[in-house]
Amino acid sequence: MNCLPVEATIELGALWKWYDAEPELRCAVFTGAGTKAFCAGMDLKQRLDIIKTNDVAFEYPQGQFAGMSNRTGRKPIIVACNGHAHGSGGFEAILNADVIFASPNATFRLPEVLRGVSALAGALPRCMMLFGNHRTMDLILTGRTMSVEEARDCGLVKEIVPQEKLLERTLDYADEIAALSPDSVIISRLAAREAWETGISRATMRGQELWAEAMLRSKNAAEGLAAYRDKRDPKWFPSHL
Repeated sequence: MNCLPVEATIELGALWKWYDAEPELRCAVFTGAGTKAFCAGMDLKQRLDIIKTNDVAFEYPQGQFAGMSNRTGRKPIIVACNGHAHGSGGFEAILNADVIFASPNATFRLPEVLRGVSALAGALPRCMMLFGNHRTMDLILTGRTMSVEEARDCGLVKEIVPQEKLLERTLDYADEIAALSPDSVIISRLAAREAWETGISRATMRGQELWAEAMLRSKNAAEGLAAYRDKRDPKWFPSHL
């Protein structure tokens, strides 16, 4: 079921930092092993051991579960959800993904109330923003399962794709993003996410303060405009933002 131990979360946190820092990488795809589950949550047996022993040796990365659930980052992560995405390591992580494709057997769930814990690494406020008050309360107070059709209808899942074509479709979509100006992708993503975190007015002001000049002075902005003028395909440069 692809349960997530603490060690895997630490490794994934380091992986996403490396991805953000590597200029030749432009769009990541994240999926689980097999066809049953994307991730069934964190390793609850390990969590119980940590509680019993009061072991604080493990320190979660800033991005929290899977290095994703509270990640801001610079570059997009596209999820190919190949099955159940439950709990902190699963549903909480992909709630913070940029785009989600899912197989027909995918389900989504926050079962923490059934285990005496709570999803406190970003899932609760993100559910409220994505689904509204009543659907969120229904999900988080009962621990019920959300079907992939419901997830698509409420805007969480972009497309439902047959399992055998899921990764190919997700990679093709990532290729579309990777073919665009890396500066524009980074800045557009950060500016949009700023609104998610702080509100529209603050995000607009921050976008102009932090990124407008850097974008307009970038080599990619000049290349994109020149290519449009010359009626040719642009040749993008690695981003140095």
